[in-house]
Amino acid sequence: MVETQALIATLYILYYSLIGVTIIAIALIIELVVILSKSK
Repeated sequence: MVETQALIATLYILYYSLIGVTIIAIALIIELVVILSKSK
């Protein structure tokens, strides 16, 4: 019982960290596009 709960908790942490990394990556890409378009 405890093992399955630990597994689920680990999956949740991995899932949410992946979403967080994706959001940060998208934000950085948008920022780069804005900087590049301003420099032109």
